[in-house]
Amino acid sequence: GSRRVRYRVTAHQPPAAESIAGSTAASVFEAARAALLPEGYPGSVRPEYLRFQVYDTIQAACSYLRAILSTGAILKASGVGEAAASPMAAAVAWVLRDGFGMCGSLLFASLVGVGFDENVKEWRLFADLINDVGLTLNMLAPMAGERFFLVAALGSTCTSICGMVAGATRASITAHFALSGNLADVSAKEGAQETAVTLVGLLVGSYLFAPLVGESAPAVWTAFALLTALHVYANWQGVGCLALLWLNRHRAVLASRDWAASAAPPSAAPPSDAPPEALSPAALSRLERPWGPFLSSLQGPRLGARLPHLCASAEDVCALRDAFAGERYWLRLDPAGRAHVMLSAAADGEDALRALLHSALCAGASGGAARSGGAVPLLAAERRAIEQSRARAEAAWPKFSSALLEAGWEAAALRNPPLGWRFTCE
Repeated sequence: GSRRVRYRVTAHQPPAAESIAGSTAASVFEAARAALLPEGYPGSVRPEYLRFQVYDTIQAACSYLRAILSTGAILKASGVGEAAASPMAAAVAWVLRDGFGMCGSLLFASLVGVGFDENVKEWRLFADLINDVGLTLNMLAPMAGERFFLVAALGSTCTSICGMVAGATRASITAHFALSGNLADVSAKEGAQETAVTLVGLLVGSYLFAPLVGESAPAVWTAFALLTALHVYANWQGVGCLALLWLNRHRAVLASRDWAASAAPPSAAPPSDAPPEALSPAALSRLERPWGPFLSSLQGPRLGARLPHLCASAEDVCALRDAFAGERYWLRLDPAGRAHVMLSAAADGEDALRALLHSALCAGASGGAARSGGAVPLLAAERRAIEQSRARAEAAWPKFSSALLEAGWEAAALRNPPLGWRFTCE
């Protein structure tokens, strides 16, 4: 009646070193991913997020390393390390230099203001380029002799402007990346990435970069030039990959011209349907250039024109009012074919985009408007041409706006229509 109990002894094999190393590496990777990338990546952000952040990390590292060189140059020129130098004089010069920089950034912000929202990509690139100018001035300041303080103050002003402009544009770029209502998470992870880059730059700059460069002027300037070239390249690539989903004036001009060019030769018929892919944000981002908004302001359709630019007399005012009855804009071409557009007080972003489409459909025509006033009287032939082009624009607008929405734009309207001069008809 006794019971037998059997025991089975098995040998336990310790995990292989390769599996431990693999699991450790995987844990470190997941921890870094959780700390640096938004929750739900890549589905929670735009497709170009990773590429932009990689280039942004490169340019930030270049800026940090160059800041070490430029700060060293400023400190050396201020007398740091010299027995005869006065610590108080160096401190006062440093504080005044920063004060001039702050004043310059405030003045710049008051002059530009709303422009940051309209041309986000261009202002972001401008911020990094003005930072390059500021750091270069800091490097040159020790060579300026008696003008050291002036050159150093200009350098500080440039770097302060960079910080202000970069902060203003960062908000729009972060909002663009946040795909699933995770703006706070994307913003927090961007801050974590900047902190990580700063820590890595601190270690590399202290233990590798500074000893490698040393005090040799040729080595310092060679390193500064190479880092500046890499900084410009990284910014160009990073900003260029952004495919923003709202229409500013430059992107609207590109879209309307491309869509109008897909039509048959000018006729009374509206343009045929254009493939939505050609109007997509990604396609237009490849056509954008940093100098595009500036050229558009000089050569493209002129939104916000004044009444004397369009009309030479009260009869011209009545003629344009009748020709554009029901519209919230008036349009007239100058002898070079550039459209001058005056918006009504009630016009919104959609009306501004309609005016740009109308301008694109008038390619090759001319009229009697004038940029600085002194418009030519509106004759019957030009009025008939305006009425015909308006009919084409009215027929084309439904297809154009639908193509924009189908291509992925958030709205068929300008996000920030210009204020400028407006008219009211009573």
